[in-house]
Amino acid sequence: MRIYIDSCVFIRGILDPQAHDIHRVFLGIGPDCKLIIPRLIAKEVTRNLPINFEKRFYDLFDDHDIAEIADEPPPKTLIRKYIDLGLREKGDAIIAAFVEMQQINCLISDNRHFLRELNTPSFTIISPADFIQP
Repeated sequence: MRIYIDSCVFIRGILDPQAHDIHRVFLGIGPDCKLIIPRLIAKEVTRNLPINFEKRFYDLFDDHDIAEIADEPPPKTLIRKYIDLGLREKGDAIIAAFVEMQQINCLISDNRHFLRELNTPSFTIISPADFIQP
């Protein structure tokens, strides 16, 4: 299974580990899963963290050999598909297009645009709390 974790989940989990337990999300991924992270998201996460928190993002991966950083951007036609489904052009549509392009099975996000507004057969959208439920 291929997993994508939205930048908002990383940021909230790093800034407030008690509120969002990103480590439990990582542990829930398991050995048969691969976390796919676009380089764009890694840059966004670190750019939106205070400087003294930036290292925490990379520290998440020290104990978990589950991640792969992808550099290839999604094609414009796929981005257009998600714009037409109602997602914002500059962010959410690009993420959804990336997830589909990478054949990711599960997008973990607490972004209401994904959870409430996007209905696609291409991948499952789940909140972090629902993902870590047994």
